[in-house]
Amino acid sequence: MRGNRLKFLSLWAINDTLNLVELNEQLDDIRSAGMSGVIFHPRFYPNEPAYMSETYLNIVSELILYAKSVEMEFWIYDENGWPSGTAGGEVLARRPESECQWLEWVPGEGEEGRIVFGSKSAVSSFDRGATDTFLAFTHEGYRKGLTAEAFDYVTGFFADEVAFLDGHGITVKTGAVPWDKRFAKLYHEKYGESIEPLLQLLFTEDEGYERVRVRYWEMLTDALIEGFYEPISTWCATHGKRFTAHLKGEENPFFQLSYSGSCFQVLKGIESPMIDALERYPGNNFYPRILHSVAIQQGRSDCFAEAMGGGGWGVSPESFTNYVMWLAGHGINQFIFHLNQYKLKTQAIQDWPPSMPSHMTWKDAFPALLQSVQEKAALLPDLTGKPQLLIVTPTRGIMAAFNPLDSMQMNEHNGSNVPDSKSGERSSKLLQLVEECHEAGLHYELSEERVIGEDGIITEGKLRIGFREYDCVLMAEGCRWDGGDMVDKLSLAGIKVLSADDWRSAFPERQLSGNEIAEVSSNPEQTEWIVDAPQNNQVFIEFAVTANGCLQAEFPLERPERLEGLSIFLHDPVKEIWINGQLLAIEVKQVVGGFTVPIPDELIQSNTTLQVRVVPLEVGQSCPVAFIQGGFAVKSLSPYVLRDERQWMTKGPFVLLTTMPERLDGTDLISSGFPYAGLPVRAAKTVRIVEGSGSSFIRFTGVIADAVQVWLSGKELGWCWGPDWKLPLPSEMSAGTYKLELLLYPSTFNVYGPHRHVDGDRYLTSPDQYRGVKNFADRPDAPEQTLGKYSHFVKWGIAGDVELVTASI
Repeated sequence: MRGNRLKFLSLWAINDTLNLVELNEQLDDIRSAGMSGVIFHPRFYPNEPAYMSETYLNIVSELILYAKSVEMEFWIYDENGWPSGTAGGEVLARRPESECQWLEWVPGEGEEGRIVFGSKSAVSSFDRGATDTFLAFTHEGYRKGLTAEAFDYVTGFFADEVAFLDGHGITVKTGAVPWDKRFAKLYHEKYGESIEPLLQLLFTEDEGYERVRVRYWEMLTDALIEGFYEPISTWCATHGKRFTAHLKGEENPFFQLSYSGSCFQVLKGIESPMIDALERYPGNNFYPRILHSVAIQQGRSDCFAEAMGGGGWGVSPESFTNYVMWLAGHGINQFIFHLNQYKLKTQAIQDWPPSMPSHMTWKDAFPALLQSVQEKAALLPDLTGKPQLLIVTPTRGIMAAFNPLDSMQMNEHNGSNVPDSKSGERSSKLLQLVEECHEAGLHYELSEERVIGEDGIITEGKLRIGFREYDCVLMAEGCRWDGGDMVDKLSLAGIKVLSADDWRSAFPERQLSGNEIAEVSSNPEQTEWIVDAPQNNQVFIEFAVTANGCLQAEFPLERPERLEGLSIFLHDPVKEIWINGQLLAIEVKQVVGGFTVPIPDELIQSNTTLQVRVVPLEVGQSCPVAFIQGGFAVKSLSPYVLRDERQWMTKGPFVLLTTMPERLDGTDLISSGFPYAGLPVRAAKTVRIVEGSGSSFIRFTGVIADAVQVWLSGKELGWCWGPDWKLPLPSEMSAGTYKLELLLYPSTFNVYGPHRHVDGDRYLTSPDQYRGVKNFADRPDAPEQTLGKYSHFVKWGIAGDVELVTASI
């Protein structure tokens, strides 16, 4: 057995009024894209109809039954927004006495200092009563408010990023630590001593500090589980629903500590454990393997990843494939893609993009892309087989050395910039050890000291954790044990125990399989590429805000007497639109993603500029994303220069060219007039294939696009993308002359940006990057104002040849 059968789900962001016809249509689109189901996620939901009202639940019931009729899984995200636990403010409204507490260390003179307590009105994730209220409103609300058939069909519930305190944590931001008025009693009952005199040891290294810190953070972990996760899990099990949840701060054990204590402890109680795998490029090989390890130790058949949130509009089929295969290689078999926007408003464009699959330029390639990923995943090693070793994470060792003030330098998004403190070093060395084992090709799984000590069963030659057995254990540096030396216990039982210094000697060097694919290629006789100009184009309207809050922009026109059939496309409604001083009668034509308003030809043809003035609605989007669309090319009045190997950039301004060329310079479609284009461009050439070529693939060189759709003499061959740019040829193909046609799809970044961000298309895109506010999604040395003078565009074009490839193994 090799690999896993993967399942793909869409985190469906419901950000507009519920319209059953539109919801059903989009559900059909998501299904057609190859997805197996959706997670229904009220997100920036306008409360029309009111969240969890009778009308709301009636519409959702009908939607669920439609999902049932088309055989789509239907999960429910358990919150109106995020993180989970507040019921969109209803819990606090019903329990106004709720509060979150913390304690912090205030230094004094010399080495003196004192503990200070703080609190705020908020829902605490430690408060079982608050969770019961949340369950009563949300989960019970769905159970009782949906029709019986609809509720019966619901697959399960999804909880999001519940951490210490109010689901957000406090330590990384302020250096304080969570507290609850019940902790003093809990600590005394468990350990037989008072915690109040010991609290300073969380910040100072006086006698006994390591013991106190371990006990404190394990107590918090247990309180989080008992206060939130356990009641949710019990409710789901009672009512026959699956339960999935991911934590905050999973990427390394130092990061985990400040938000959830131990991921190992929390995840093992979740029926379908999940991680939050953000950004666009693969991360470290520690935290996805935690998920697989916990799931298989607990006998779970599935483990989930919420994937690619904030990966940016520049996500391509190539980066998508690499990311999914990285996670699938760690045994993850359920993928929830963050996220698909119900309505692509301006806010949605900027809301931790991308919106997949509905709003990518290459969305038509999704079925082929998912099928390709399935085929690749089927060839992965089978991680259900016997592991070679268990790596022990020093969770307690990290807790023992953890000073909350050290964590404040860390990136709160992905846990990077871990300090070089004792605790931070133990975490970083563990990650390095995992990377070395991964690079060595070892089948490793993960656990921690507490799991082994409390759940592990040591038998002759084996350490059993749940449903898994290990005969080789690798101790990371800093492990800390209660009740004797675990190394001796394991060794005396005949279990091989390795250290971080000597593990390599136990495993031979990895050998290549010898199954590498050999390829022989040839170039057929062929003509040059002919690239046709599309009939329609667009240019992004970069508004300037006037003193009275209006929006203005201006484009120079070349030979305006020939411009006709233009329109303005907006992703949000507005109050007024003025073109060259004339107020338009807004006869809105609603289309996918927004609204189109025609521009009368006479307002353009007598002017050398196109002046746009927009008056926003008093309540609504203050600066909507908008485009001018029509049959023109777009020229920059300053040159395009290289930003990096993927991007061009230019200062502009942009001119609308009336005369669109019949043939384009296909090597660079950006400077040829299509920097903001979202539609594909057709390229064609003639190829002559000689008899006896024996070719099994056709491969393209010099393609610069997100995806390509291919036809050979009118027969569709399918889709391809980087890095291979290769498709199988029909087996019946004979010698002859063929017309080869390609549709070249541009990067979605070129449409939605943020174009003016100093780095252009980054691997991580946050809402603040559209506003130019430096945040944790930016590089550390980025300027405080991150919107610059240059507009950025991902390269697009075709310059190479066609190869016929014979593949052999």
